[in-house]
Amino acid sequence: MTTQSGRATTPADDPDHSGAALLSTRQLRRILPAAVMFTWLGPFAMDAYSPAFPAIQAEFGTSAGLVQATLATTLIGLSIGQLIVGPLSDRFGRRRPLAVGLLGYVAASVLCSFAWSIEVLIGARFLQGLSAAAGIAVARAVARDVHSGPQLARFYSLLAAATALAPMLAPIFGAGLLEAGLTWRYIFGLTLLLGVVGLGLVSFALPETHPDRIGGRTPPTRAERARRATVDGPALTLWSLLRRRHVVVSALVLGFVGAAMIAHLAGLSFFLQTERGLSPAGYSIVFAADAVGMVLANHVNRFLLRRFTAQRLLSVAVPAMLTIALVFAVLLRFDAPLPAVLPALFALVSCWGFVMPNAIAVGMSVERHAAGRASAVLGVAQFGFSAVSAPLVGIVPPAFGAPPMATVIVVCLATAFAVQLLARIRLPRRPRTESPSVTAPARSADHAGCEHACRAAG
Repeated sequence: MTTQSGRATTPADDPDHSGAALLSTRQLRRILPAAVMFTWLGPFAMDAYSPAFPAIQAEFGTSAGLVQATLATTLIGLSIGQLIVGPLSDRFGRRRPLAVGLLGYVAASVLCSFAWSIEVLIGARFLQGLSAAAGIAVARAVARDVHSGPQLARFYSLLAAATALAPMLAPIFGAGLLEAGLTWRYIFGLTLLLGVVGLGLVSFALPETHPDRIGGRTPPTRAERARRATVDGPALTLWSLLRRRHVVVSALVLGFVGAAMIAHLAGLSFFLQTERGLSPAGYSIVFAADAVGMVLANHVNRFLLRRFTAQRLLSVAVPAMLTIALVFAVLLRFDAPLPAVLPALFALVSCWGFVMPNAIAVGMSVERHAAGRASAVLGVAQFGFSAVSAPLVGIVPPAFGAPPMATVIVVCLATAFAVQLLARIRLPRRPRTESPSVTAPARSADHAGCEHACRAAG
């Protein structure tokens, strides 16, 4: 619903939508495609060069473990970068930290293209992940600025479905360049182009959505920030966010399931090409088919969110994914043919389309002023745990005859399921005491909106 001036209106009794009310309909429509492009930065950088792992290993005369370390350092950069950019976006607005990150992404892509040793490539990939983190952190925070509750979960599901095109298209482009006779270095020219497009979107398409700066608002003074620290203190530090059960549980589940998916990415190229003899093009086709399954799962998830909460769907998706992973591990243990292995792999990756958007939606149900920090907490867990699982694929010994990739996947998913089970244990609540200076009218409308969003997210 819009007014005659073209500005979007929202129900008066939902103060958490005040940010969206200050944006025009055209600006709101620009947010999703811009957010998709920004979240592409990390996945495209990780997946586009994955068909070239054997080629990189051959050119530098190094081990598979060091090649996989280029993926691990990217994930470390993505974790640290979100921890930096998330709070900065809460302090300075969404667009400025994002623009700086995109400039770094372009520079890191150039360095990757001209890397003269595996050590330089590892370092350049860290810088690329560090700068790509700005896109992921800001995209999630922007969504929280303008949505809440079930709408937020549906937006993240749609964002995840669109973002799934990156891992689907990236290896196809990368393998296409290799099949055309070009070296793996040209693949990073694609990431450079993506960074340039992102800079254009920041400059001309993405509106400022931060609640303190949206619609040309004057940023809060130091006194105003101090007042918020008294009234809404639990939302204003990273540490205090870690006291909220729904944030911590969502971050841990997202982190361990994300680690399982990165373990699959780190080992799949060597499994399909080195062990099963597929070409880079054949590998990219398998990867693309799995990504299609994830896109379909995201669309089904959006439909299910009309009847079930994000928390309910998340509680079903993780054990289902663990069950499929066990089947996948058994098939690899007995050297099953690809026609039997690939459907299990397809189902495994598709389940990620149910886990990721719902875990993010539950974890991001915080005050809008703390959206960047909540995004940082989720991002550190998602990519920090993955930074550990990626190199483990190259060093973990087989368990019960299953290859290391399957072993790491099963352990990560089992840990995520254990976190969910432990979270269901209700600890006795201590009586809450509230400062006399914080009266009921003093509680901000944004905090009330957060409570509404948390209840809606389950």
